[in-house]
Amino acid sequence: MDRIEGLIGKWEVQVRKGLLEFVILLALHEREQYGFELMSGVARRASLDVPEGTLYPLLLRLSKDALVSSRFEPGDGGAPRKYYALTPEGRTALRAMIASWTRLNHAVSHMIAGAYR
Repeated sequence: MDRIEGLIGKWEVQVRKGLLEFVILLALHEREQYGFELMSGVARRASLDVPEGTLYPLLLRLSKDALVSSRFEPGDGGAPRKYYALTPEGRTALRAMIASWTRLNHAVSHMIAGAYR
């Protein structure tokens, strides 16, 4: 059973990595957020831990792809915070991702239902 648990653990890590970009865009669709706020919100609402070493390179890539914009805002007595927001192109990409996710989720759910009749 330990071998199966190990395989499932590896599979789950890959699934989470694949969903992370989608989840980040979904979170930013709600409102502009700074990095730590985004990280903790995703962890709380989607049960996905997003280490800083993963989040910030992803946000940089999303910025380079013009899906996310960023701006600095003075912090509460500390260093300025960098806020991230979806661009119009990011909103278009998110709509396409939602459609793709919906199709994929439906297909997999259909297969699961068929496998466990």
